[in-house]
Amino acid sequence: MKQSRYGPSFISARSFQDALQILIGTGLVIRTTGAWYEPHGPSNRTARYQASEALLHGLLRNGASVAALRRHRAAEGIRLKDQNKKLVEYGNIQFADDARDRLQDINSMLTDHWVDLAVSDDQLSRLKSAINGDDKEGAAKSSDFAARTVHRVFNNSDWEQGGRFYGAWWMGIPSELRRYILIDGKRTVEVDYSGLHAAMLYAMERMDIPEDPYALSSSTGLRRSQRKLIKRTFNALLNFSGNGHLQPIEGFSEEATGMSWIEFRASIISSFPNLSKHFGSGIGLKLQYKDSLLAEAVMLKFAKMNYACLPVHDSFIVHQALQDDLTEIMQSEFEKMFGKRGYVSFDIGLGEVVASSTTKPIEWSPAELETAPGYEQRLRSFRRNGQSTK
Repeated sequence: MKQSRYGPSFISARSFQDALQILIGTGLVIRTTGAWYEPHGPSNRTARYQASEALLHGLLRNGASVAALRRHRAAEGIRLKDQNKKLVEYGNIQFADDARDRLQDINSMLTDHWVDLAVSDDQLSRLKSAINGDDKEGAAKSSDFAARTVHRVFNNSDWEQGGRFYGAWWMGIPSELRRYILIDGKRTVEVDYSGLHAAMLYAMERMDIPEDPYALSSSTGLRRSQRKLIKRTFNALLNFSGNGHLQPIEGFSEEATGMSWIEFRASIISSFPNLSKHFGSGIGLKLQYKDSLLAEAVMLKFAKMNYACLPVHDSFIVHQALQDDLTEIMQSEFEKMFGKRGYVSFDIGLGEVVASSTTKPIEWSPAELETAPGYEQRLRSFRRNGQSTK
């Protein structure tokens, strides 16, 4: 049987399963989430496992650090899925080969730098618990700092649908935590393509792009405070295709909007008469393909400069001193692709360091290192393992 391109080449499925069962049997690995499979059911779930406290303590006693971990370079980074979101095997496709080469350049850029959160482990737990209502243990383990590379996912067995980047840990954390991101121990800034898909459609229709592409006229009865809901509904309408009507999206309520879902949806459609032909067309995934090419171009520019640039779908995070460079590159790449420049606004949030329990400067002696915040220790380990920045 031919081996799947999505499976690791250095170990068979049987060997992996045998090794996993041994680790579970010795208490070094525990299963946190069960699995189920329904051949014709609406959803399936893969079992999830994590290292036990005994394994983690053993690794720490022997000087191991998450900073020394890297994903295998040969792991397949270009993933094609069908309409049911199942991975599709494919042969030697030139587009995929070229995209894989560019992806390796991007991932090399990402792994050449250490990305962390400027909070202690306890602070991280409290912050995530406050944001998500998660339990302390789950919150503390939800950031996998070893997940520092990205892969691309194309949808519906079509190389021109989807293609966005996924997989890096900073993509999955709550947006409120991204302000604490550090790159190589330095503060960061996030620059956002505000209203990206709407801006793309305006440009494709050869229309001027409003300063806020999601802005609605006051006659709709919708308020600016509802912008997030408006944006989500707008994009849901772009992704929707088929018979019937789009059902209420998560977060909608008649109490909050003062109107029914049908009225709310109709108000949004009527507010964009020049774009309404795209609603219900399913164009959303094709726009994702275009924004993935845009993200790829931006990151490759930073890779050539040997600077880190972290993707978060339609925004990017860089060292704060590179804010102007990032803004210029984002604008120029948008203009190159869509023929417009200076019509996309940017949401900028400066990274900050959470105050520690002491104001005493950290001296890099062995004694001080033991009490240094976890993010400082991980950075030191990253540099000590020969993975320092260029």
